[in-house]
Amino acid sequence: MRANMIIHSISGNLYLIAETFREKLEERGYDARLYRVSDPDLHLAANEKTEALEYYEEITALPEAGPEKLESADIIILGTPSRYGMPTAEMKVFLDSTWPQYLKKKLKGKKFYGFASSTVDEMDGLKAVSCLYNWAEMMELANVPYEPYVHKEKEIMPNRPSDQIDAVADKLADMISLTGLI
Repeated sequence: MRANMIIHSISGNLYLIAETFREKLEERGYDARLYRVSDPDLHLAANEKTEALEYYEEITALPEAGPEKLESADIIILGTPSRYGMPTAEMKVFLDSTWPQYLKKKLKGKKFYGFASSTVDEMDGLKAVSCLYNWAEMMELANVPYEPYVHKEKEIMPNRPSDQIDAVADKLADMISLTGLI
């Protein structure tokens, strides 16, 4: 079974979280792949913040996702930073590109999970991830029965995901396995 993770990562936190999810899913026998949304301005963030520069090359080395990456997956996992309680503009552009798939119901029944990061608070991140779930509902995706993960960052220096993310990733991978997809 194939799990495609599509993220928008600026400072590297979402990249690290998704990479942990990918590793845990692969340990359970999934073909887990990581992609990024287009962000033509990512180099600007890397020039402004040391922490963004740290993972810039790894993030930009990820293949860029198009809507077809959703169709090739059995499980779709999306991750976005929160901007004012919404997904980033870059993630929104990606979601908007799936309109033809919506019209043809190409994703109906596939499994879905979403996660976010926030520099404000957990509620801000939950609002952003709820937008991903609203998109998933419109696309008629089936939610993985596990609560969305929100990574709380510090404003000045991002708070790198810790051992906590391993436990979250293990539980997510277990829940995906329990849904009978492998």
